[in-house]
Amino acid sequence: MDLLTLFGVLFGAAAIIVGFSLEGGSIATLVQPEALVIVLGGTLGAVMIQNTWARFFDGIKQLHLAFVKARQVDRESLSVLLEWGDQAKLNGMLVFESIDASGISLFAKRGLELLANGVPTAVIEDALQRELDAYERNHMAAARIWQQAGGYAPTFGILGAVLGLIHVTGHVLEPERLGEGIAVAFIATLYGLGLANLVFLPLYGKIKAQVDSELRFRRLYMDGLLAISRKESPQMIETRLAGDVRGRSAESLV
Repeated sequence: MDLLTLFGVLFGAAAIIVGFSLEGGSIATLVQPEALVIVLGGTLGAVMIQNTWARFFDGIKQLHLAFVKARQVDRESLSVLLEWGDQAKLNGMLVFESIDASGISLFAKRGLELLANGVPTAVIEDALQRELDAYERNHMAAARIWQQAGGYAPTFGILGAVLGLIHVTGHVLEPERLGEGIAVAFIATLYGLGLANLVFLPLYGKIKAQVDSELRFRRLYMDGLLAISRKESPQMIETRLAGDVRGRSAESLV
């Protein structure tokens, strides 16, 4: 589990609260359920309008991607491909009909099935590329609901502040209540900006990074499976993909 996501949210929220306290503010002032209802409710409604039910719920389901570690493209991945290349060289493509599928991703398993069935390389490439494109298209479309939420939240924060100021004008003849009311009204703006920049947009960025990592992982297997289909030697496969593994591993450290 990737705890950095949760730690980042808690750390950022704590920094805001502590900073507010150091300026002499009261933490109790920051707790305004009415403002939270306006910001979250309005944001949720706007996102629902912009999407279908299926895409909206897909975006909710993808939330778990922000809390799991991405699959890395490493030497172990390359070793699996080289082992498959050795088996194909010694026993032919039919060896993949009886290969142990445990621990193999569904994408790689699909490619192995195509190899075992003797499907031409061009057809395998087209089929796997279409699957990659569909994965990227569907997952990114669902992930973008968090980006949309990050765009709407500040606007509804301003709307909440305006509604609060409208309420405050009813007490314009009570100066002792006017200042406090104005301060409370602007809490909605704080909620909108905070949720957008500390929750929604970072979640979108984290999920997008996870999808990109999965695409890199699948492309490595696709390149390896196509090399096996072309009957390239394991040595040539390693030469072709080793640099790719090093480059992608380095990207994961950035």
